[in-house]
Amino acid sequence: MDIKMTRLRLITLLISLVMISSIFPVGCATTDTGYVKATATKQGISFSFAYPVSYEKLTPDAFEDSGGDPSVSLLYRKPGSTNVKWDKQIYVRACDPLPSRPDAAAWTEEHIKLLENNDATFELIERSAVQIDGINGEMVAYHSSILGNLLSSPHTVCWEAYIDYKGYIWKISVLAIEEIGDQAEPDFEHLINSFEFLD
Repeated sequence: MDIKMTRLRLITLLISLVMISSIFPVGCATTDTGYVKATATKQGISFSFAYPVSYEKLTPDAFEDSGGDPSVSLLYRKPGSTNVKWDKQIYVRACDPLPSRPDAAAWTEEHIKLLENNDATFELIERSAVQIDGINGEMVAYHSSILGNLLSSPHTVCWEAYIDYKGYIWKISVLAIEEIGDQAEPDFEHLINSFEFLD
């Protein structure tokens, strides 16, 4: 009887492990704090970060270096919402330097100028220095109505950081519709505090 019970428990345990591994694919691990730790590769550079479990990947290969758009995009929709668009977005992108934006500081400055000149609702909330994975960078927070085309409202609150790493300017951001704009900052803080390069 004990041998049968032990086998039954072992089979139940194995089935549970298979089910859990199918829910959380390779590259992701859920922590007991309600966050998912993800490992991604873009432009041949591997990095990891943690994000709230309530976000979904924009595409199934969001964490892979597929040779297309060199960005990670994760989206959140309020529970029960029938809107086809989303309410918050996490966005990480490896940007190529441009003549007018050769580094993170210039990229930040140029981005603010473009918003000031093209967005009538632009309002700067904060601008400061930031450190991500030991790398000094720039951080800005602002209101905008010309970003967030995947979101359910054009009126957004945006938190962004820019850092230089391995020849790219890394943009790490959280956008949220204004109705839940107070959720953008804690998501952003957790994102940048958990972000690290793996190579």
